[in-house]
Amino acid sequence: MLLLIFTVVFLVKCMDSKKISTDPRGVEYAGAGSCRSCHQAVYDSFRLTSHHAATAPGDPALVKGSFLEGKNSFAFDDNRQVKMEKRGGRLYQVLYKDGKEKEAHPFDISFGSKNAQTWLYWSGNNTYQLPISFYTSVNNWGTSPGYSILYPSFDRLIGRNCFECHSSHIGFLHGADSSPLTTNNPQKREEMDRRSLVTGIDCERCHGPAREHVNYHAQNPGQSQGRFITRILGMSRQQQLDACAVCHSGNDRVKKKSRFAFRPGDTLSHFFGSLMDSIIKTEPDVHGNQYGLLTESRCFIQSLQLTCNTCHDPHRDSPSNLAIYSAKCVGCHPVGSPAFCTVQSPGADVLVQNCIDCHMPNQPSSAISFQLSGSTQRYSYYLRTHRIGVYHLETK
Repeated sequence: MLLLIFTVVFLVKCMDSKKISTDPRGVEYAGAGSCRSCHQAVYDSFRLTSHHAATAPGDPALVKGSFLEGKNSFAFDDNRQVKMEKRGGRLYQVLYKDGKEKEAHPFDISFGSKNAQTWLYWSGNNTYQLPISFYTSVNNWGTSPGYSILYPSFDRLIGRNCFECHSSHIGFLHGADSSPLTTNNPQKREEMDRRSLVTGIDCERCHGPAREHVNYHAQNPGQSQGRFITRILGMSRQQQLDACAVCHSGNDRVKKKSRFAFRPGDTLSHFFGSLMDSIIKTEPDVHGNQYGLLTESRCFIQSLQLTCNTCHDPHRDSPSNLAIYSAKCVGCHPVGSPAFCTVQSPGADVLVQNCIDCHMPNQPSSAISFQLSGSTQRYSYYLRTHRIGVYHLETK
C-alpha cells in the first residue's frame, strides 16, 4: 500500500512539473507567466516596458486620451464627428452625422503605448483600425495612420503582418486567396483566430520556446545554469542584431516567411530578401527601421561590439534621462580624447549629459503623419533617429 501511495504521489508531481502547455503557439511553449517563479524581478520589470505593451486588450485603464465631455470628440467637419465614449464598461469610437449616431465600434486591441496609441476592433475574424488615435507629442486625439480628415471611416483592414511585430502570436484560420478574382471564384480574405492572440512581445518571443527549460528546472531546482533556453549574450553579434532587426528593420524588403517563425539564433536573410530585391528602395525610416539607421552609422561600422543591447536593456523600459544613454557614448568617446565632442561651448561637464539630442535627434517619420480635429494641416510624427552622426543644425 505504501508503495502504491508513493508511486501515485511521484506520478502526480512528475505530471505537475510537466504540465501540458495551453499556449496557442504549441506544446514547446510554456507561456510567459511561467518565467516569473524564477525570474520575478526581471519579469515584473519587463511588464512595464513598451515591448510588453506593443499590443494589449483595449482595457479602459490602459487607454490614453480623455473621455470627458468636451475633450472626447474629433470633428471631421461641421456635420461629422467621432466621439470617444464609455458604454457599459467598454470604450467605443462613435460616428455621428448631423447629431445622429451612424456606427460605433469598440476599442478591442491597443497598439503602442509611449509615443502614440491606436486601436483595432474585431469584425468577424478580421481586425480593423479605428479612425482616431492618441498622440503623446500633442497630448490629443488625431487621425490614425492611413486615415484622412476628409472622410470618417472604420474600414482600414489590419492583417497578420502588423501583429507580427506588435504581438507574440496570432494564428490563421486561413490565409488570403491569391487566385484570380472571378464571379465563380471570389477571393477569400485572410482570417485570423482571435482566440490565439498572445498580446505584447513576451519572453519567449525573444528567448525562444521555454517549455523544456521550465520542465527541466522544475525538476532540478538546484541547477543554477540555465538549460534549454537561448542566452542572448551567448549569441554572435550578428545573431543578436538579427533578433532585434526581425521587427526593427522596416517593411521595404520582400518577406519570405512570417516573422512569427523567427527564433533567436536564426538568420535574418532567411526571412527577408535584400534591399536590392525589393520593388521600391526607400530611405530607412525612424519608425520601424532602427536597425537600418544604426548600421549606416560610423560608430557601428567602426565597432566590433556595438549592438542594440549596448544601449538598451530589453527588460527595462527606455529611460527618459538622456544622460544614461550619453554615458554609453562617453565610454567610447572619453572626455579629453580626440574622439570627444569638438563643440567648445558649453563645457565638457555639460556635454557629457546629453550627446543624444545632437547626435541622434528626433526626426519626422515619412511613414506616419496625422491631423488634428477640425484642421487639414498635417503634423509630423517625430521619433529619435538611430543613425548616429553629426547633425549641424542640432549642434549650432
